[in-house]
Amino acid sequence: MEMTGMTRIVGKGREFSTLASVHRSRRVQFVKQKLFRLTTGIAALYHLVLGAALLVLPEGAMGRTAALFLGMELEFDPRLLLIGRFVAAYILAFGVMLALLCWRPVKLRALLAPALVLFGIRLMNKLLFLTTIEQTFGVTRGRSVFAMISLALIFGVMAWTRPSSGNSEEKR
Repeated sequence: MEMTGMTRIVGKGREFSTLASVHRSRRVQFVKQKLFRLTTGIAALYHLVLGAALLVLPEGAMGRTAALFLGMELEFDPRLLLIGRFVAAYILAFGVMLALLCWRPVKLRALLAPALVLFGIRLMNKLLFLTTIEQTFGVTRGRSVFAMISLALIFGVMAWTRPSSGNSEEKR
């Protein structure tokens, strides 16, 4: 049975999507792909800048960077400086991973799982150790809440808009 005017086509007991709903579905997929890339790109940029800055900046600038990016008041002694450099390497590597995921979301979609795991763990740490973080590092409650909301949004958007092999025009 066929109806006129692009309403719906039914045949052999199956109902097929209308042309309009196919276009709507493609638009939704396009928007989700762009949102995934935007979110992943912003997270990548944040981690690349923070990681590179903490890796190469002198001691005083590291403290200002930690205050700017993390809201933490840190005084670097030689041990904390060395630990900060070690952690910076992981932050930088995570930023590279997110940049690759942003660049080739379908081909490298396997990188999404470790990214979501890390964002989830970071969110849980912030929730579980909220008071300790605030007291130890002088982080304000507003800054802590902002960080938790940011992590939850990044996690949620990346999980909701995750790429699959069928939702991209290019599968490079």
